[in-house]
Amino acid sequence: MKIGLFTDPHYCTKDVTCRTRRPLLSYGKIREAMQAFADAEVDLVICLGDLVDECGTEEENTAEIVRLTEMMRSFGVPFFSLMGNHDYENFRHKEFCRYANPAPGMMRCGDSTLIFLDANYSSEGIHRVYKRHEIDWTDAYVPRNQSRNLAEILAQPETVSAYVFLHQNLDPDVEKRHIVRNAAEIREIIRASGKVRAVYQGHYHPGHENVINGIPYHTLPAMCEGEENRYFIAEL
Repeated sequence: MKIGLFTDPHYCTKDVTCRTRRPLLSYGKIREAMQAFADAEVDLVICLGDLVDECGTEEENTAEIVRLTEMMRSFGVPFFSLMGNHDYENFRHKEFCRYANPAPGMMRCGDSTLIFLDANYSSEGIHRVYKRHEIDWTDAYVPRNQSRNLAEILAQPETVSAYVFLHQNLDPDVEKRHIVRNAAEIREIIRASGKVRAVYQGHYHPGHENVINGIPYHTLPAMCEGEENRYFIAEL
């Protein structure tokens, strides 16, 4: 199974943000990535979060995410978008799901089980969709129902080879503000199962590679940084 991956395009109509981000270029970068994915005949495309950023008004935000996702659909390749903290900053969960195809909690593709985690919760377990424009991006948390569900899926006999995807980081070696508050707990569930082959994350824009308990933790570099494009094809 081949999966096309990219993260943190932060697409919006602003030319430069945070000094180094070029979000306006991300429309063309995503189009280039989707063409490469289609040419490679990937089975699925996954954006690991922060698909969009703020254009200005809510109407402008809506118009641009519609324009972006219609372009992505035109390639005829199935895609999922995990919600990142910037997606929650600009859209309520139901609104985002209306325009971008949200990732399910889990899906099976042959012997591969894909598990998608949503760490866009405060450490008190409050879903960030209810605090739009008041998000503390340094406070990310995988709630108890998701951690229990993760353990249950990994314990099932039909789960042979599992892959975990999320926006924020489980890797303890990245800059600490990007790490999920209960990352150690989630890593232990992953280790104990003996079934997880890799973890894919975004959020930390420089990217990082690590191997923890024999499991690769891939933090993809952000698409929005500078003029260079960044996307990847993973063979599961």
